[in-house]
Amino acid sequence: MKNELIEKCKEYIIEGNKFVIAEPYIPYIPENWNGILILAESQNLSKTNDNYVTILRSLTPEQRIERLYYEESYIGVYPWDDGSLKLAVESALNIKVNDTAVSNAVLWSQRNETGANKNPSDEIIKLSSLLWKDFLEIINPTMIVSAGNIARDIILKTNWKGKQINLRLPSKMALSRVSGMFDKADLLKRYPEVKLVINKNKNWVKSYELNKIFYACHAISIIYKLKKPNL
Repeated sequence: MKNELIEKCKEYIIEGNKFVIAEPYIPYIPENWNGILILAESQNLSKTNDNYVTILRSLTPEQRIERLYYEESYIGVYPWDDGSLKLAVESALNIKVNDTAVSNAVLWSQRNETGANKNPSDEIIKLSSLLWKDFLEIINPTMIVSAGNIARDIILKTNWKGKQINLRLPSKMALSRVSGMFDKADLLKRYPEVKLVINKNKNWVKSYELNKIFYACHAISIIYKLKKPNL
């Protein structure tokens, strides 16, 4: 499967300086994959993340395609690596997140004139949806959990017919505006699933703890609603 994904990626390498990195990348799929795919939005390859960009540029094209496998300490999908999506998914689905596949829906990144991260263009969204259509035919997941409207829409454009759960994007700024209105102890009392997961994985909430708890509660609420359509 992995080799098929790599070869498919090679068909979508965009030469030139249009994108920060020419190569798109394959999803990270663990050995004991449970069939669930988690998708965030995109990699931030802005000037502030030049260290990571320098590392990517030092790799071979095939290594860049496999970039989510490159480091043991992180994958390269920020809201996954910082614990937000891990806590939300494990709490809401009652699964071991280490068995889930993970990636970003947008498979290229751009910078604006000042070097800041540029919002995904229509071209990147179209290219990403075309490549994800090919990816999904190869990996055939049982469920996709997408975080954010862009990730949701890219998968919708593939015409994939499987089960898709759509969550909000765990943006620090957006969550901080709302999470402070809630008491942490009260949220954990009302959502004991989150407390249980935190007790086993305290390192996931070392920073922005209330944001991550609130986001996990959001995931549980969305999935509960899907299970109970008449509520």
